[in-house]
Amino acid sequence: MLTKEVEIRLPQTSEEVRESLIVFWHRSEGDWVKQGEVLVEVQTEKAVFEIEAPVTGRLINILVKRGEVAAVDDILAVIEPAAEEPAVSVREKTGDTEKAKKSEERDHHFVRASPRVRRLAKELKVDLTTLVGTGPEGRITEKDVRRAANSLPSSAEESITPLTPVRRTIARRMMESLGRSAQLTITAWADVTRLSVRGRELAPEIGFTAWILRATVLSVEKHPYMNAVWEENGIRTFSSVHLGIAVDTEEGLLVPVIPRAERMSLRQLDEAVRRIAEEARSQKLAAKDLKGSTFTVSNLGPYGVQFFTPILNPPEAALLGVGQIDSRLVLEGERPVEQKRLPLSLTFDHRIIDGAPAARFLQTLVGLLADPDRLL
Repeated sequence: MLTKEVEIRLPQTSEEVRESLIVFWHRSEGDWVKQGEVLVEVQTEKAVFEIEAPVTGRLINILVKRGEVAAVDDILAVIEPAAEEPAVSVREKTGDTEKAKKSEERDHHFVRASPRVRRLAKELKVDLTTLVGTGPEGRITEKDVRRAANSLPSSAEESITPLTPVRRTIARRMMESLGRSAQLTITAWADVTRLSVRGRELAPEIGFTAWILRATVLSVEKHPYMNAVWEENGIRTFSSVHLGIAVDTEEGLLVPVIPRAERMSLRQLDEAVRRIAEEARSQKLAAKDLKGSTFTVSNLGPYGVQFFTPILNPPEAALLGVGQIDSRLVLEGERPVEQKRLPLSLTFDHRIIDGAPAARFLQTLVGLLADPDRLL
């Protein structure tokens, strides 16, 4: 009796997932696989997942190659089930040995580089197989690619960068955000002169970002209408502040979440933001780490930006943009003194929040940043 072949399909890992990038096949066509063994790695919704073999048997067909994009429920591969691995003849063993050597050669030439780095290399016409990565575990970084590109002759040819699932997701969510909400941005300066000095006295090991996050969480608690989403039958307000942190990675923009941030101390917030930023950049985030935020903070200060117009992270009601600290001279009486100012840009959904309540939230935040002792 013939055994029915088993199709390996791309699973629906979340409601928002529509397609995924095939990152790496762990087995080749004709290989023997065991149930529960990892077959393929796919990148979907900003995270990398493993798909295991549902049965033991022989992998007879791979339909979606590495680097290609598959839609949800597409057939990725086909396995011919078998109870046990068949006996191998001397000739087959020799063939397996040769295939193993080829596999070793493939492994030897396997390039550790993210899709973003691969796109950059393709755009700059850099052969990744010729590079030695300087990143963790030999991973090739953007700097490696750009350094190699500098030694290549310039070219005026145009190039098209294929859209990865991550870029498609970012594009779709940003368009949905702008199309389905009434977004408005207001700005203010926060005097952080005392914070820049007092913060180092109170907790020198804690980063400046943690102070901003602590002030933000306290401000959201005082103005709970900022911690809400629009729904067809009303406005849903949350009791806990699940803080989204916008992180720039080689894959693109990721927004990992610090759940129940209102329960955290200043030190705990500092540890949490450092951890999730590192996990985001090293591609160690799980899908659950990217879901459930109720208020997001985006910091473009390190890139020299002051005020900007953040786009809401749907379906949230508000997003705080943080810019680069600016110094200026002000008069205290008749004496000029240096004042350090932090530019803040608050985008909010005008369907949920009016201008005056949004301004009151920003006013509270500015007041807290000016008085760091209240943040402990």
